[in-house]
Amino acid sequence: MPIPIIDIFAGPGGLAEGFSSLTNDEGNRIFEISLSVEKDENAHKTLKLRSFYRQFPIGNLPDDYYKFVKGEITITQLYNNHPDASNRADEEAWCGTLGKPDKKDLNGVSDEEVDKRIERALNGNQNWVLI
Repeated sequence: MPIPIIDIFAGPGGLAEGFSSLTNDEGNRIFEISLSVEKDENAHKTLKLRSFYRQFPIGNLPDDYYKFVKGEITITQLYNNHPDASNRADEEAWCGTLGKPDKKDLNGVSDEEVDKRIERALNGNQNWVLI
């Protein structure tokens, strides 16, 4: 079972990419990004796309992904063609601001909501990594 990772101040997700690229002898990911939090909207778009990418088994991306990369379809079309993966990516990659106790930030996120999202992402797992 992969070790969950919570990535805060994630930026576009470079550190998480490194962790998620590690595989065991069977080719399975050792780490699973459970939640990434980033406040910058542009960085968050990259974070979501990379999360979408990780929703598929290694080496088994849909052809649509490559069509998007080549500019043949839009990102909206890509996400619409794969709603389950897109929804999971939305759940994993979160646009929000940390460090504003008891107040709502610009994205409408409270610290209590951050705590709930982390708890939900870990799903009771006691062994996890914070990056």
